[in-house]
Amino acid sequence: MAESSKFDTLASAYAKSRPTYPEAIFDALQDLSGRALSGSRIADVGAGTGISSRQLHERGATVTAVELSEPMLRRLVAQSPGVTAVMGSANALPLRDGSVDFVTFAQAWHWVDTERAVPEVLRVLKPGGALGCFWNMPTADAPWRLGYNDRIRELIGGEPDYGNDSTALDADPHLALGSRAGELSVREFQARWSRRVPLEHRITNIMSRSYVSDVEPERLAAFLDRERGVLLKHFPDAMVVEEYTTWLGVVRRP
Repeated sequence: MAESSKFDTLASAYAKSRPTYPEAIFDALQDLSGRALSGSRIADVGAGTGISSRQLHERGATVTAVELSEPMLRRLVAQSPGVTAVMGSANALPLRDGSVDFVTFAQAWHWVDTERAVPEVLRVLKPGGALGCFWNMPTADAPWRLGYNDRIRELIGGEPDYGNDSTALDADPHLALGSRAGELSVREFQARWSRRVPLEHRITNIMSRSYVSDVEPERLAAFLDRERGVLLKHFPDAMVVEEYTTWLGVVRRP
């Protein structure tokens, strides 16, 4: 299945269940880039249903959300007043040269072809502009998550690059900058935080993952029922505490 089509059937679950990003990440994006978000022009690429785009807009930025999936884009438009939305890809950004202060990728950089995306990002950034990539990474050793990654890998057939909520970035959360890596210095920041959500919200979060999109419905339903049982053992009140570390990498354009 093509990567864009993976998300076509997941837009509803994505919009309902995916977490936002902590305010500390946006403070750090400003500090590490040396540029204010307020008044800036930002291309938020791989924007999904607009979670990060809305947060950037709330910080006073003029945001253009770039998304390849039409269903995701429709939800973004419906839920993100004030955000401009365009269909497009990081590999061929539908933006003018030197037109933005920031290019951001929230939970999205791992989808790009870095050999094509890095030159595109550098093309559209103004001199001194910045690329910012960030991911919410779940706390893998939280008691309720022990064994979860293995169960997911069994469900989807043992794919080595999947099986957690951040697409294997728990192990090595660094930007892959392709052939330009030697020229570009990555500045990093991390923030720990948590949220408390209803159990079914957590189940919907699992259903929003691209790697479960090809699982047979009956198998997936049985898997989700077993996960409900695991969660209830740890959270008898059916309110799940999800713990995250959000990682940010910032690269300034020369």
